Amino acid sequence: MVGKKQAKINLGGKERTFYFGLGFLGLFIDKTGISNDDLDKYMTKNPFKALQELMFYSLSYGYIREDLEPDFNIYDVADWIDEDGGFKGPGPSAFITAFRESNNVKLPISKGVEPLKKNRQTRRKKA
Repeated sequence: MVGKKQAKINLGGKERTFYFGLGFLGLFIDKTGISNDDLDKYMTKNPFKALQELMFYSLSYGYIREDLEPDFNIYDVADWIDEDGGFKGPGPSAFITAFRESNNVKLPISKGVEPLKKNRQTRRKKA
């Protein structure tokens, strides 16, 4: 794992960097037409196709952001998934875990900062 917005995962015989976040999701939505709201339904309806598309666009995004042409296609990614043990293989499992974690970022609560609602009440009393 590299960070919240990327993960290094062994797939297709080498370590590859998968990207998460706004850029990847925007690319995925543009190319597939699947909205963010419908992603869970899509993954439930056809998890095998959804996984290969998510992994393909996550991996492709790293190339696109560097102005490079990916040296693989979606069928290569499907083959790599199959070679890795399928949907529940170590690479796809690591991807799913990293993807879910990237969507569950919890911002830290700063000490000494009161909630906005309470601050509004205080400001009204002072005025």
